[in-house]
Amino acid sequence: MKTVSITPVKRRQPVWLVRAMATLYCKRIHRGSQLCPQCTALIAFEEQRVMQCCNEGSGSSCRECNRQCYPDATRLEINHIVRWAEPKMRLRRPLMVARYYLSALFS
Repeated sequence: MKTVSITPVKRRQPVWLVRAMATLYCKRIHRGSQLCPQCTALIAFEEQRVMQCCNEGSGSSCRECNRQCYPDATRLEINHIVRWAEPKMRLRRPLMVARYYLSALFS
């Protein structure tokens, strides 16, 4: 019998996307072969935020939510990473970006 994950794919997408963007950002900007503690903490915060989301049962996405889950400093840091990494992700990981856009389009 195949077990089904409790969290739907739509809820997990921000985690894998933020993890990929933070990894790319950390390797290029922080110049390390491994993730720095700051980027590791950011990814851990994103995972914790998704697990504690109040809209888990409603099926709505984060774009439709009115609640602000991020503290101001963390939100600015994630916005900075996303703005830096998004154009580079389109070239380096086109399938991952296409998967994200397709899932956002059909959800």
